[in-house]
Order: sequence, then structure tokens, then C-alpha cells
Amino acid sequence: MPAEGAGSPSWHDETFRTDDIATAEALVRRIYPVAKLRESRRRFWFEQTTRGAEGVTFARFKISSWIDIAVEFEQVAAYGLVLGGRYAAKTGDTDLDTSQPFLFRPGPGSSESEHLDLLMVNIDMDTLANTAARRLGVEDARVDLPRTSPVSDALRQHWMRTVAYAWQSVVQVPEVFHNDLTRAATFEAVVAAAIATFPVDVLHPGRLPDDRALTSAIRRARQYIEDHPDDPLRVEQIAESAGLSVRSLQNGFRRELEVTPLGYLRRIRLIHARDELLDADAAETTVTEVARRWGFVNLGRFAGDYQELFGEKPSRTLRR
Repeated sequence: MPAEGAGSPSWHDETFRTDDIATAEALVRRIYPVAKLRESRRRFWFEQTTRGAEGVTFARFKISSWIDIAVEFEQVAAYGLVLGGRYAAKTGDTDLDTSQPFLFRPGPGSSESEHLDLLMVNIDMDTLANTAARRLGVEDARVDLPRTSPVSDALRQHWMRTVAYAWQSVVQVPEVFHNDLTRAATFEAVVAAAIATFPVDVLHPGRLPDDRALTSAIRRARQYIEDHPDDPLRVEQIAESAGLSVRSLQNGFRRELEVTPLGYLRRIRLIHARDELLDADAAETTVTEVARRWGFVNLGRFAGDYQELFGEKPSRTLRR
């Protein structure tokens, strides 16, 4: 793997082999930091190859025997393709159809396999969200991943051809993979194919850049919330700022932003909390302190809402 620091390459490239399960678990954690390999029933052999850049990482796993793996997919959408062996998997509590390309959503995942040859395409959620947002001309987007299998047979074939080309003709050819321009163009095509094959829902926790999408009253109310995120706002105050009744404000937010006014305020506070966690020193700041500064008293609910919105736990953000 290239050394980090000034002048280091913008890509990473590594291959490891081992017959020790503990070592294999440590290797998997280089890609998925929270992972657990449960003991194999037979002689164990493991090979892991990872190559990636620009928010996209290809990972190929070859495992000789039966193995049970549990992974927390943090801030990543993991698209899988079984190349050989037996493989059964879940994303959360949902069974995946591994006879075709499939998707692990951010969150817990688990699998059982035997004589496995598996190719994973891991796309950082920020990369996925930014690409989807640009296509729609919006900012501050987050994405929801409602599907775990391709939307159609034609797009399934398109995804498989795109991944095969990227893996065989770019990722595995050092001279091509190390060319920043060629690699970036290929990986952009992979992200676009992922969004087309496994359609995403784009949600907007922050501002819409085109205020013409909103009525003037709702625009005023939203701006008032964004200007006073650390104030103890009440619905009545927000309605008064927009010249609306409380009922009209509530109905307008649901109709135009698909959220209540206080729900929107909560999102804005979560965004500010994330900004503070990203800038904080983990040795000097705690998640609890940041949450309480932004008005979150129920820390369990804060952590749950935070993970739902950003695809990772607040403690993970603080450790970045």
C-alpha cells in the first residue's frame, strides 16, 4: 500500500494472504473497521485484494472454507457480486439475493459462505450522495437506498459489464489504474452505473439552492430556522416569522419539504452537530457534549437520528 503523506499517490493498492483467522479479521477491518470473522470449520485460507481511490474501492475476497462474517458497513454502500462458491447474506434483517448483484446498505450486515470468491465495490456514501445530488442540481443531499437488487435485467447486465470492465481492464492493470485521469473517469462511470442499477432516493436535510421550488412563506420560515438553529424555537415563533398560522406552516412544510417545522429544525441541528464533531479533537471533546450543546437531551435518540441521516455513528465521525 502506498505510504501516506506529502507526495503520496492518490490511490491505494494491496494484496494479502493468510491462513490465520485473526489475521484475516484484521485485514477485513482495513476496509470495514467493524468486522468479526467467526471460526472456520475446516482448514482456513484467505486472500484479500483491495484497490481504490476517489471514494470507490474494489475488494476481492477468496476464502477456502466455511466462514461466518459480521460487518458494520459504516458510511459505505457495498455492492457485491459472487464469482464462485456458496454465499448467503443479509443487510440488516433483509435477506439478499446473492444469485445476482446485490447491495449491503450502510449498517449491520452478515454472511455465511463456503469456498467463496467475492468481488465487492464499495462506494463512500458522500461520493454517492454528491453524484446523485449533482444530477438533480441540488446541494446538501443525503441518499436513501431502498433497493438491494437491480431494478431491471437490462440494468443488471449493464452493471455487470461496467464492473467487469473496471475490474479487468483498469483496476487490475497497474499502468492503467495508476493513471489518475483514466481511473477517475472509470470510477465515475461505476458510481453512475450503481445509481442507475440500484436507484437511490435523494433527500435534502439542508438547503435547496433553488428557492423557486418553495412558496415565499415557507422559504421565509425555513430561512428563519436556519438563522436560529441554537435558539429554543417554538412552532408559533416560526409561523409568526413567515406570516402564517401554525396549521398553514405545518401543512406547508409537509407539502413542500416533506417534514414538520420542528423536524426540519432537528435536521439543521444534526448538521451543525456533525460539523462540530468533524472539527473536534476526540481527546478534548465528547459526543455527549456536542449533542447537548445542540439541544439533544436524549442521547440514544440523538445517536439513532444521526446514524439514520449520515450513515454512521456520531462516535465514528468524532474519530475521523
